[in-house]
Amino acid sequence: MSRKQKILQCYTEKGICLYETPEINGIRQYIQIRGADKKAPLMLFLHGGPGGSMAGLCHVMQPEWEHHFTVVNWDQRNACKTYLANKSNAAAISQSGTLEDYMADIDAVIAYLHTVYDFEKIILMGFSWGSLIGAEYAKRHGETVSHYIGVGQFIHYIDGLHYSCEWLRKVVKDAPADVEKINAFENSIPDPPQMTPAFMNSLQGFSMLGAKYIAKDGRAFPIKSLLTSPFLRFGEKMTMVHGNPKLFSGTYQTMLSHDFRNNLHFDMPVLFVSGDEDFVCPNELLAQHFGQITAPQKKNVVISKATHTCFYDQPTAFLDTIIDFTK
Repeated sequence: MSRKQKILQCYTEKGICLYETPEINGIRQYIQIRGADKKAPLMLFLHGGPGGSMAGLCHVMQPEWEHHFTVVNWDQRNACKTYLANKSNAAAISQSGTLEDYMADIDAVIAYLHTVYDFEKIILMGFSWGSLIGAEYAKRHGETVSHYIGVGQFIHYIDGLHYSCEWLRKVVKDAPADVEKINAFENSIPDPPQMTPAFMNSLQGFSMLGAKYIAKDGRAFPIKSLLTSPFLRFGEKMTMVHGNPKLFSGTYQTMLSHDFRNNLHFDMPVLFVSGDEDFVCPNELLAQHFGQITAPQKKNVVISKATHTCFYDQPTAFLDTIIDFTK
């Protein structure tokens, strides 16, 4: 058996390895279901980005998860495999991406999962951008979601940027040139907010400063694993390496206008997990409002020596946290 076959079909009949592209709300959307035991709890992972599919790197980012959960990865609108399955219609899809579009998509993904898997409720895990739509869906659907897990929980995009600027300014106070760069970046934030090419270029420079001073313990992105991923064809790998922000113009509008704090009630247990070096979605912004969150059970965990991708930087601590929460 080849390496590709071993990774793609790594589980016996007791488990599941399913790769499908069903039609979801008029768009063919890629869904990947993997787990060592079909009796394990079902978890739907909502990737970040927008456009940051995790399906092609599940064997790197999520391998141990699949021994405790049945993990579902879904490529959202215009992301990776879903994008290439609808390439001729990508321009029109890029104009969609309202909050209601994503709520309907998650509804339809869960309805599809009911056709292939026996479950009552589902664990919903949202990462970064995915935590925006994940938290909103969980707030609305206590009848469907058993537990909500927000990883690098999105609170408010612009407020998060201002907080990160202030955090970074304190860290680099003895480097005047870098303080000046931070100030220039903060002054470049468009008002009203919009993802212009110029702002995205500024954002990249700000991210590099954050990685230099704050996110020192982050593991390098596994580019080699992406380029050799058995889950992705060449064109799909290139969509991940060379992302096109124009594909998410409608989604960016949703991201820039949403405020997690508008509704802080959940009908299920909620867990928030962040890295202590996460300057992308700083946990402190969540901590400021954590006391106002109402839920049957709530927990806010900050993992040491971890960045925005805390599940990749500290995989054992992260997995132990979510197993303990969902058992």
